[in-house]
Amino acid sequence: MASRRLRVLITNDDGPPSGPGGHSPFVYPFARQIVTQLGWDVRVVVPATQRSWVGKSYLIAQKVTGAYYYPKGEDGTEGETRDLPRPTEDGEMEWILLDGTPATCSSIALHNLFPADSFDLVISGPNFGRNTSTAFALSSGTLGAALAASLSGTKAIALSWGLMEGYKPPPAELVDAAAKLSCQVIERLAESGWGQGQEHVDVYSINVPLVPDIVSKPEVRWTTMAKTSYGRLFKSTPHPDGSSSAAADVGGPAAIAEPKDAGAKVDGDGNGGDENLLVSEEHWREKLHFTFAPDLTSLVNPRKEDLEEGTDKHALHDGAVSVTPVRAAFAEARAPQSIPLEGLKWKI
Repeated sequence: MASRRLRVLITNDDGPPSGPGGHSPFVYPFARQIVTQLGWDVRVVVPATQRSWVGKSYLIAQKVTGAYYYPKGEDGTEGETRDLPRPTEDGEMEWILLDGTPATCSSIALHNLFPADSFDLVISGPNFGRNTSTAFALSSGTLGAALAASLSGTKAIALSWGLMEGYKPPPAELVDAAAKLSCQVIERLAESGWGQGQEHVDVYSINVPLVPDIVSKPEVRWTTMAKTSYGRLFKSTPHPDGSSSAAADVGGPAAIAEPKDAGAKVDGDGNGGDENLLVSEEHWREKLHFTFAPDLTSLVNPRKEDLEEGTDKHALHDGAVSVTPVRAAFAEARAPQSIPLEGLKWKI
């Protein structure tokens, strides 16, 4: 490793510091810990507001604006926001807040805000909550910003601090322990490197459970990413304009004609079909209006028998830190045996 200080960009998907009761309580203490514990040269570029669940999306149809922020106070919320930068005082950090997604922040920081090749490492997080398993990781803005950095040729780490049952909100000693332990793990990864060839790692996904074990007996495990899926993510709610009934439409919201006979089964062509393909009865009476209200019970509180040893999800629920090497590419799968092939060609 070079003798100079490591140059690190910190970003996230939770936005600027919010204090313990808000949606971004972890980024400020972690950024400070990186400086004090590791002595690295840190710059922070984060979304101006919370941008969770947006994955690796970019803003392409609107201008991205920004401001400079100089955090102060115990939780970093007493800072000054300016349109133009100013000289920093001793111990003061300069943050940049962009009105964009986490991946947008990552890209603009690497290619626009600072000279080329300014950073040795991008750390996205700590996320306010876990990002274990595919269901969370594939939607995570934290992972999205790290993947965006890796696709720009910069080593990247996605860091998430899991909120565990019985420790919500996490006490200050757990947050402090998570910051120190995260710095230890990240320092070891920086020393070990990202590998080469088939063993090259684009992103390390780290999940730290906020439980007493990280204070009394911290354990770190190499893991794979558990394969999981969603249940319901949205719920139907009353339309904001107060309307309780929708105007008649011969096509209906899913272009399926309303059956004239209540007992009839009608498919999209007006023929006999599966009654399950009919839009739910409530949507024939009210305008379509949905809000994000995910049912994540099985993901957050899984049954013990559903946890596969060696995965990030298993490690987190076992009180251990998970470190998962990730490639910034869609994983390839074998073609189903039911598809007849001639070499690499389909037999149509």
